[in-house]
Amino acid sequence: MKNLKTHAFDAKSCRVEWNNFSNLLKSKTKLSERKDVLPFFKKSINLSALICNYFPKITNPDCQAHEFQIYGDFVADLVVGDSSEHRYVLIEFENGEPESVFKKKGKKSTPDWAPRLEGAYSQLTDWLWKLEDMRSTGDFQNTFGSRRATFQGLIVIGKDMNLSAQEQDRLKKKKKKTKVDSIEISIVSFNELEEHMDAWLKRYYGV
Repeated sequence: MKNLKTHAFDAKSCRVEWNNFSNLLKSKTKLSERKDVLPFFKKSINLSALICNYFPKITNPDCQAHEFQIYGDFVADLVVGDSSEHRYVLIEFENGEPESVFKKKGKKSTPDWAPRLEGAYSQLTDWLWKLEDMRSTGDFQNTFGSRRATFQGLIVIGKDMNLSAQEQDRLKKKKKKTKVDSIEISIVSFNELEEHMDAWLKRYYGV
């Protein structure tokens, strides 16, 4: 597997990266995973590390890898972790569009779940299954520092969705009920990611 690279978080540089992220969201009505999102986060290593604030047990996100190969079978968009505590988050970026989570179909009053969201869940399920399957190997221990390493999952998807109260409730219930081996898969939109990161930088780092 691709090695995780060590990184020392820099709050001031992260604020610059956040400003660029905010400008990206303002400049485009839709975000392409391949053309916009992945290239942006690949060069924004401090912002990539900041994502770990969704998972309080990851206190020092000191390592990460973009387009992380998982035993030749799968590729995670981003892996960030705390190498001393052996806690990691697997991140799947999707397109940022108004219909990334719900998609209206025909004359139905209740929209269907969008294929991109369902596909993202499937990918994270596969990643977590493969890592569990390889847990006893030496390569796993060399990469994650311990055979007891733990993982979380995060999907970043959707932009300017303006979800109805019913859609918000459906999404909330899906988050609570969808687990992989007792691991909850979290979901945030790009707008929420922008807002939360701004708050974290102000509250915890004063920048």
